[in-house]
Amino acid sequence: MGKEAGKRAGPKRLTTRPHILVVDDDPGVRELLIAALADSYIVHTAASGAEACALLRTHPIVAVILDAVLGREHGLDLVARFRDLSAAPILLLTGYGSEDLAVRALRAKVDEYLKKPVSVVHLLAVLHRIIPSDDSTTDLATRAGRYLDAHSGKPIRMVELAARLGVSEAHLRRRFRDAHAMTPRQYLAEVRVRRAADLLRTTQHEVKQIAQEVGYTNQQLFRRTFTRVLGMPPLRWRLQGKEGKPDRRVR
Repeated sequence: MGKEAGKRAGPKRLTTRPHILVVDDDPGVRELLIAALADSYIVHTAASGAEACALLRTHPIVAVILDAVLGREHGLDLVARFRDLSAAPILLLTGYGSEDLAVRALRAKVDEYLKKPVSVVHLLAVLHRIIPSDDSTTDLATRAGRYLDAHSGKPIRMVELAARLGVSEAHLRRRFRDAHAMTPRQYLAEVRVRRAADLLRTTQHEVKQIAQEVGYTNQQLFRRTFTRVLGMPPLRWRLQGKEGKPDRRVR
């Protein structure tokens, strides 16, 4: 439990490398990930949810690599517990990719979903993308974005989010716009629409149910927002998916 690995080139290098948590019950996979990541990160490993939570409480973890199946535990069932302890992004790895698992990962709001085997180059690229930058402006915007991603299905007041991050609402809005070229409210709308679009393509749920699941109680507002972001209403989006027409990319 709490295994650290990597080349130790002296105290300075050790303290500057970010801490990564690998949660996998397969010792072989843990060793492979340690070897792959040790040059760039301090790697901690856990074989269970309890071990992982203990490490999240005691180390400044910047990202979690989580196996989908941990013995009798399912990795996605641990996401909420991890979120309560840390804002670190979560990358789900699975050797049992399926449509059902992809939908569950979407609903659990993991930050990335990759199927095994994954190349070291691809894994490092994904970690670089999802881990917040050291820049203070970008970090504030990234932390706000992570919170909006994780709680997009719930009512969110921007003034409360700003207070949670220790800044004023105006300061958060300004910094967020500098980093993302949109306000936090606009970002939240796009996150909700992106998840709704995925659910329209991967489930048979009614539009009203999907709207509520992604955080909209007002159906007209959901339809207007969806159309503004994707250029077409929800039912047309679903129909185009069934007909195999090309998707419009969501920001």
